[in-house]
Amino acid sequence: MKTRVFAYMKALLLVAVMVGFSACEVELGVFFDTDKNSEAYANKSYTLCSRTWVDYYYDSYGNYCRQELLFFLDRTGVDLIRTEYPNGNVRIDEYKFTWNWENYGQSSIRMIYGPGDVSYLNDIRLYNNSLSGYLDGWDNYVEYKAR
Repeated sequence: MKTRVFAYMKALLLVAVMVGFSACEVELGVFFDTDKNSEAYANKSYTLCSRTWVDYYYDSYGNYCRQELLFFLDRTGVDLIRTEYPNGNVRIDEYKFTWNWENYGQSSIRMIYGPGDVSYLNDIRLYNNSLSGYLDGWDNYVEYKAR
């Protein structure tokens, strides 16, 4: 008799837990993508969007490049890359993206350039007219200066 009662109690408890978990609604992507979490959160977005972020580097072919990142409060942005070739030619590429904060601590930004084309800027430091972090991996540290 006790064994049957325990079996029924276990089944009832299992059903109650399953119903409880199915009642939870989790919305992904919205929590970190608003500026309504705190005033400091909004201020960091405003700081990010109030400047043009510039970096200079040499690409894998030895061409001199200038990259500009522009973030806008409507969660859009522009990535401009100016490449100077040894023969004097210059190429300017413009890539549009949407962005959002990837975490509550605002230490990661997700930039979506198109379907399947996503970049991450992780471990962000935003201070003294400087934006730095790891772009698409821990082996690619970048530092942009405000212009």
